Amino acid sequence: MDEPSSSLMDGFQSKMHILDALDRLMRDASFDKITVTEICTEAGISRATFYRYFKDKFAIPQWHLNFAYSRGANEIGRTLSWREGYYISEATVFEKRAFYTNVARSDDYNAIDNYAPRMRKRTIAATVTDFHKHPLTEHLRFQIDATVEMEVHLLPKWHYGMYDASLEELCAWMADIVPRELFKLLDTPLMPPSTKPVMPKPAEAFRNLI
Repeated sequence: MDEPSSSLMDGFQSKMHILDALDRLMRDASFDKITVTEICTEAGISRATFYRYFKDKFAIPQWHLNFAYSRGANEIGRTLSWREGYYISEATVFEKRAFYTNVARSDDYNAIDNYAPRMRKRTIAATVTDFHKHPLTEHLRFQIDATVEMEVHLLPKWHYGMYDASLEELCAWMADIVPRELFKLLDTPLMPPSTKPVMPKPAEAFRNLI
């Protein structure tokens, strides 16, 4: 089940304050070596306050990724097309690209690079079965796995500067390589266009590039 948007937004500023404290600490130490106590000291909060918002340090990047994807990629096939969903998520992730680069160095089971594919596979499967009422055939399950493998390996490379392309181009490329049965099934959103969330303007998505 996806985390409800309302819970993702609860205590948003406090959660971002804790995330920023972790981000600063990772300039001098690896994510795996940083403790909750150190995060609390850097953020100027008590451990009780920390645990009010996060169960452990791994939950910090997990929350932000869920926030980014709840407005974008996880809405593919629900309220957004493939290109729209990728654009919104990756514009949000881009703003914290250094943070993601550092947390991605962890290989713990709960680390972001291991968490993200599990979350995405569950979400896409739920979109197929619960929203589109389509049976999850073995072929579709294979296509979901292939799509997520491409996402977790190719999208970060753009953030690391390995592809000379705009975000619009990247999202078009990603949509082009989604297996065709899965692409066609989810590229038409179920929600009428008038109720779609507003996509960020390119200037907003790329303000940190300038």
